[in-house]
Amino acid sequence: MAHGSFNKMLRETIHESQKCQRNWDLSKDIPQEDKDLIVEAATNSPSKQNLNYFNLHVIEDRDMIEKIHSHTEGFGPIYKTYDANKTPHERAKDGRAHFEEGDGEGTWYTNPQVLGQMLLAFTKNEPTQVREEDDDYEEDRAMAIGISAGYVNVIATQMGYSTGCCKCMDSQAVKDILGESPVLLMGVGVADTKRDRREHHSDSTFVFPSLKRNKQISVNYV
Repeated sequence: MAHGSFNKMLRETIHESQKCQRNWDLSKDIPQEDKDLIVEAATNSPSKQNLNYFNLHVIEDRDMIEKIHSHTEGFGPIYKTYDANKTPHERAKDGRAHFEEGDGEGTWYTNPQVLGQMLLAFTKNEPTQVREEDDDYEEDRAMAIGISAGYVNVIATQMGYSTGCCKCMDSQAVKDILGESPVLLMGVGVADTKRDRREHHSDSTFVFPSLKRNKQISVNYV
């Protein structure tokens, strides 16, 4: 049974792993042993009936990562009055006002969470074991990928790395690059600790908003 300092470490990991990284220190490498452990975490998480609902692509080629990144959809539209401290509702209201005033479509930013040293792409796999002929695996697949990404998130954080996820992308364009259309993209790597983690990796003039904690999960002990 864990006590004391170990529990403290786990608690710190829980809260640190909630943070999304948007810029990376690409001057550093991830040792092969660490990469192997991250992949082991991603491919050994629980799934319904222990079936394989997804394929995992581990991408380290920088050109491919950059190409995939160029087809992600990160945030927008952004106008000159953009304020990262405003609520999503307030920013949306500002955006509509600018558009109605003829200020164009604003600036859209890609999602730099995918730009870590490693990019994990989760794609669909149809389990060979059929439970029922008309089975729809979509819900079970989403759950399996979510659990796997959660494993990676926690393990990578414990190892000192950062993570970020992206599901908004031009799926066809990414499929043309990867060969399959991802359900989820997940960046893993070394954070650039000299920058605000919310700064866009490729454009430090843009800072993503830090959304306030809106979770109010009811916990009932029975």
